[in-house]
Amino acid sequence: MEAMKFRIEDDRVLLTLAKGNYINQTFEDFADINGVGSAWLNGIGAIENPEIGFYSMRDKSYHRRKFIGEYELTSLVGNITIKEVKPFAHTHITFSDTDYHVLGGHLFDAKITAAGEFIMHVNKNDITREMNKDIGLPLWCLEESIE
Repeated sequence: MEAMKFRIEDDRVLLTLAKGNYINQTFEDFADINGVGSAWLNGIGAIENPEIGFYSMRDKSYHRRKFIGEYELTSLVGNITIKEVKPFAHTHITFSDTDYHVLGGHLFDAKITAAGEFIMHVNKNDITREMNKDIGLPLWCLEESIE
């Protein structure tokens, strides 16, 4: 398998994922190796077998579904934060099939089939996540608040 390639430009990292790279895993590995504790992610490409989901407040759990086959990744948006002392990629995607039907949701992961072109906007300060028991998810921990 070919390696992911990247270029750093100021606070941005341009990444091109190789065929066979898993999207979220590659983001997390890159962040871990390069000390990225907070970033915003965007990208496009071609993927296979994406596993996505949506979060149910009633169940306080994700409903997951894997789509077998190859798809066009029309949009990815997400972030890198620190969860349980390690970089964590939280991403959402939309993707289309050969009939141009578009699906989307929270991305658990997907494999690149042809192209994966992404940009990571790195923040100066880390953002950590801690479990919010009312919501049932680990959410951002920020310093300021307005009541």
